[in-house]
Amino acid sequence: MFTGGEGVGDTTDSYAYDGYRVLKWNGDRSNFGKRWATGDVIGTLINLNTREILYWRNQDFLGVAFANVETGPNRAYFPAASI
Repeated sequence: MFTGGEGVGDTTDSYAYDGYRVLKWNGDRSNFGKRWATGDVIGTLINLNTREILYWRNQDFLGVAFANVETGPNRAYFPAASI
């Protein structure tokens, strides 16, 4: 739930990648990926079997951004883009 001015990635049940600032968020922030540019295509995959979230920039695999993603009953996932 996003309240009090919190956004995607600001809480531990939310995940975000910002290619402009080259950071990822899941409660805390850390360096990740490569800086994106106009015309880039950003891809993402959530693998519920391995509990990982992965990203690509164009066809370049950026790696596993998040591991041990919570899965199970009564969980929902909502992809979002912030531009």
